[in-house]
Amino acid sequence: MHRRRSDRPHGRLVPLPPWSRGTAGDTAAETSRHVAWVRLLMLVPLVPAGLQAGRSVAALPFGLLAAGYALWAGGRLLWVYRWPVTDARGAAAALVVDLTLITALAAVSGGRNSAVRYAYFMWPMATVLWQLPVVTAVFGIICVAGYTVMSVPGLPTHRADWTWSVMSDQTYLLWTVLASVVIAKLLSRRTRRIDDLLRSRELLLEDALQAESRERGDLADALHDGPVQTLTVAVQDLDEVPEPAGGNPLTRIRSELRTTIREIRGIIVDLHPEALSTKGLGPALKAMGQRCAQRGGFSVEYDIQSPAHLAHQELLYSVARELLTNVVKHARATEVSVYLRTECGETVLAVHDNGRGFTPAVAQQRLHEGHIGLASHCARVESAGGQWQVDSAPGGPTTVEVRLPS
Repeated sequence: MHRRRSDRPHGRLVPLPPWSRGTAGDTAAETSRHVAWVRLLMLVPLVPAGLQAGRSVAALPFGLLAAGYALWAGGRLLWVYRWPVTDARGAAAALVVDLTLITALAAVSGGRNSAVRYAYFMWPMATVLWQLPVVTAVFGIICVAGYTVMSVPGLPTHRADWTWSVMSDQTYLLWTVLASVVIAKLLSRRTRRIDDLLRSRELLLEDALQAESRERGDLADALHDGPVQTLTVAVQDLDEVPEPAGGNPLTRIRSELRTTIREIRGIIVDLHPEALSTKGLGPALKAMGQRCAQRGGFSVEYDIQSPAHLAHQELLYSVARELLTNVVKHARATEVSVYLRTECGETVLAVHDNGRGFTPAVAQQRLHEGHIGLASHCARVESAGGQWQVDSAPGGPTTVEVRLPS
C-alpha cells in the first residue's frame, strides 16, 4: 500500500567525501557574515588599547565607546545572520560606522600614539573579502582621512616631527590599501573565472542530459517497435495454436512471453517516462516508485508537494531512479519514503530506506573501481549548482538528500 508521508525524512545529513563536493565560491551573504565576525574579533586587539587608556583620564570615554563598539559589532553579527547583506551599499555603510567608532576610540586614547591606530591598517584588508576593488580603494582612502583626523588632537609643539611621523604611518597605510586593492582585484578576477567555468559546466551538463534523454528515447522506441512487437506477435500466434489433447504444453511459454513483454515495457517506461513530460516529476516519481517496489518487495510512502514542472526535473528523475534502483539491488529494505518539496528557492529530493545501509566512503572506492552510477549523478548535481548529502552507516537506515536551485 502506498501512503503519503506527513513529514520529511529525518536524520543528520553529512556531506559525501571531497570528490563529490562542488567548488562554488562564497556567496555575498556568507561574505557579510565573515566580515561581521572580523568586526567582532576587532575587540581582541582593542583590549590592550583599553588597558593603556585606563591609566589616564581617557578611561571612561574609551570604556563607553568600546562598549558601544561591542554592542554594534554583536548586533551587526546577529543582523547579518537574520537578514544577510548582499549589496555593496549596505556593507559600505557598516564599514563607515566601524571607522567612525575606531576614530573616536583612537582620539580619546592618545591619538596617533594610541594602539587603536593599527585598526586603520586592518580594516582595508577586511574589505578584501567583498572582492570589490573599488570599494576597497574608497574605504582605504577614508581610512587615511580618518587617521589624519584622529591625529590632529595630538598635534605637538614640534610640528615637523609630528608631520614626518604621521606621513610615515600614512605611507605604510597607503601601501596596505594598495596591496588590499590588488588582492581584491585578483580575487575578483579569479571568482569571475570560476563563475565562467561553472556556467560552462552547467551548459555541458544540460547538453549531456539532453543527449542522454534522446538516446534513452531512441532506445525505448527501438525496444517498443522491435522486441516488444515481435514477442507480442509470437504470443498471438501461440494463442491460435489448437490445444492438443491431454493438456497444452505451450501455456507456460505464453505466460513467460507475456511476463517478458511486461518487463520490457517497464524498462521502456524507465528509460523514457512519458509521465515526466506530460504530468510532471511528482507523478513520474510515484510511477517509478511503484515499479521499484514491485521488484524490490518493499512499500513506498510519498510526500510530494511541488509544481507540476520543475527546473532540472530530468536530472532529479534520473537521480531518484538511481537511488531507488540501488535500494532494489542492495538495501534489502522493507520501507522506503520519497520526499519532494520546493523550499526557499530550492527543490529538495530525499529518498529514505530502512535497509542495511553502507559506509559513504565506499562510494569513492566504487568510483575508483569503475562503478560510476552514483558518483556520476553526484557530479551532475554539483555541476548544476546543487548539493548532495547522505546519512548512512552499515546496518542502519539510509537517507540521501539532493538540493537543486528551482
